[in-house]
Amino acid sequence: MKLNLNNYDKIIFDMDGVITSELAYWQSAALAAYDLLLSHEHYGICGIDRPCCRKQYEHIYNTVMCGGRTVRAVKRLGVNTNWDLLYIVFCVSKYINPELDTMDASHFQSVCMFIENIEQHVPELYFALGELAAQTIPNYPAEHFKRGGNGFWRELFDTFDLWYSGCGELDGIKVSETLLFDSNDLEKLFKAFKTRGLRLGIGTGRPKAEIDFPLSANGLYEFFDKSLFASFDEVCAAESALKPELPLAKPDPFVFLKAALGGEYSDREIYERKFDKAKLSRTLIVGDAPSDLLSAKAAGFDFLGVLTGVEGDGMLGYFTDNGADFILNSVFDMIDLENDSQEVNSK
Repeated sequence: MKLNLNNYDKIIFDMDGVITSELAYWQSAALAAYDLLLSHEHYGICGIDRPCCRKQYEHIYNTVMCGGRTVRAVKRLGVNTNWDLLYIVFCVSKYINPELDTMDASHFQSVCMFIENIEQHVPELYFALGELAAQTIPNYPAEHFKRGGNGFWRELFDTFDLWYSGCGELDGIKVSETLLFDSNDLEKLFKAFKTRGLRLGIGTGRPKAEIDFPLSANGLYEFFDKSLFASFDEVCAAESALKPELPLAKPDPFVFLKAALGGEYSDREIYERKFDKAKLSRTLIVGDAPSDLLSAKAAGFDFLGVLTGVEGDGMLGYFTDNGADFILNSVFDMIDLENDSQEVNSK
């Protein structure tokens, strides 16, 4: 089926792998895993030199994440956020070797192979891994390692943020964050969408501040309708208020529904699907990962998969087999920038 933008009023984009590169996040997750696993301040038995680690961040990423192979393995499980990437790597690492005392490449190869052979998918996988970590690390209550809890999850989140955002003793990895494409080219693309009357939004696992940062820094913020933004912050607020049995992060459809419905309905109405379903038919979701497709299709949206994520062309088969409505190489294939202004003017 050929994409016809005239069928839509709104486009909701995932951020990472679609507009922004995820590499800075993966590098931050690798540094945080190293910190949590080895530092005696957390769950390790060593002292670590954080400024030195910051200088060696590329080497640490390549070791902990096996040059990106571990990231790809985790993404195939339907995992969306990079905190969950960190959570899975930590739990599996501790299970394989509770007494890790060095950045052993062979150990992290074993972690990667273990993850590649996991058959469970999220969200059930999170419960299983939390139990593994609790069994491996004594002297903590069973609930301590639960994903989304106030124990280890809070510590994981803070450690990740230290490496991503930085602190007094080191610059965060976010200073090296990049867009996937030239900002001027993206500006032309988003301007063309808006000229067609399309409202643009974001549905992402990032916190709200981490949506604002790359869009504002690159002059792209003005092209988006802020009422169509849904992020990690909105998901957390909904989980806190609604107390769902399972997480509301992707692959749950909540974040895309929250973005697309633009504040017209309460979180409870969205969660309980008490809204006009017809409102979804004129919204297109654009993503790069299994979690994006699963989230979009669970809600009933049309989904466009782009091949610019960690798997690249390797996602073509997955998108084809799992019902993506459209598959394109990148967001730039959504519209003919050279001819679109003439086409719009002729209507």
